[in-house]
Amino acid sequence: MALAEIGLVVGMVKDVSLAVAGVITALVARKGLNNWLRELGGRTKFEAALALMRASYSLREALFNCRASLVVAAEFPAGYKQGGINSSTKDEANAWNHVFKHRWSHVATSLKEFDTRSLEVEAIWGADAREATQQLSCCVSILYAAIESYIDNCVSEGENFKVDREFSKKIRSEVFGTRNSADNKLTNDILTAIQALEDFARPHLRHG
Repeated sequence: MALAEIGLVVGMVKDVSLAVAGVITALVARKGLNNWLRELGGRTKFEAALALMRASYSLREALFNCRASLVVAAEFPAGYKQGGINSSTKDEANAWNHVFKHRWSHVATSLKEFDTRSLEVEAIWGADAREATQQLSCCVSILYAAIESYIDNCVSEGENFKVDREFSKKIRSEVFGTRNSADNKLTNDILTAIQALEDFARPHLRHG
């Protein structure tokens, strides 16, 4: 075989080898990229699920603290004495408004974070995430409405609750209740909502 032919063959082999090497490199790089993207996606979902549960637990604690049955004197405005002879209906309404305004401020802070995390998981998982988060959001709305009704009753000097005893019982059970109140509907709804969030997040937390 002539030297020219040998050189041509060697050149062709070299070109083929380089081409094969390029293909192999591209395949390895693509596989590595896919693995990295998969790992990144899994990590993103893990962090989103973890942040959601942190926000959920924070909101749960804020809700139960807001609903604490024991209202200590320090929670009322300075100088106010509950049931005092000089206390007017307006004073009582303002006092309870003061109590719940302070208590609700902690709920509002936790709710803001919860809403942010809820939108994040909804962006990732869609309707399934929205269904899980809405249950706890609904509990927040129920408590807010109940507190407003409770204060309105103070303004009416108790007439609102006198008109409808069942309504009075319902509102009081929503405004006040501990996590151990097994017969309290809102308490059970809050705990059920937290359980639904845990069920939703748990599979994604296993892959962190």
